[in-house]
Amino acid sequence: MKREAWQRIFRYVFEFVVAGLFGWVYEVVTVYILYREFVNRGILHLPIVPIYAVGAFILLAMLGERDRHPLFVFLFSAVVTIAFELGASYLLEFIFHKQFWTYEGWWGSIQDRSSLVSSAIFGILAVGYFFWLHPLSGKLCDKLPKAVCIGFSVLASGAVLADLVISVKELLDNA
Repeated sequence: MKREAWQRIFRYVFEFVVAGLFGWVYEVVTVYILYREFVNRGILHLPIVPIYAVGAFILLAMLGERDRHPLFVFLFSAVVTIAFELGASYLLEFIFHKQFWTYEGWWGSIQDRSSLVSSAIFGILAVGYFFWLHPLSGKLCDKLPKAVCIGFSVLASGAVLADLVISVKELLDNA
């Protein structure tokens, strides 16, 4: 189905927000389980961890929207996220002079910047993205009124971009 530009924009803004929110929940729950304390994860003030959304979009660009077997999506995504997480950790550390995460002590740790366990979890999240979130966003953009989609896209994009600018400025000031 050919979608109009506003529908595609809504779809990706919606997916960015939801994938980032799921990433934040995963991070907060994981830290709570491991250390029994609440830690607001991520670099933003909003409960969104952008690296999850960026990772989802990279996988979408690599896999496309063709039908894929869930096991293939899981395995492919687990392998790709190892490379993505390693690269992102080094890039963020270079930019901000700070290591944002570590897998020190995790089974299957790779340079303490990724792990086989986390990549398996990311593979599961990717299956959720491809078989639940991406189809849901398509249905929503077809069913919701144009004004609602545009309004959500503008407000959510503005909030995330404003938070990103503020958060990056704070990180650079503290570097």
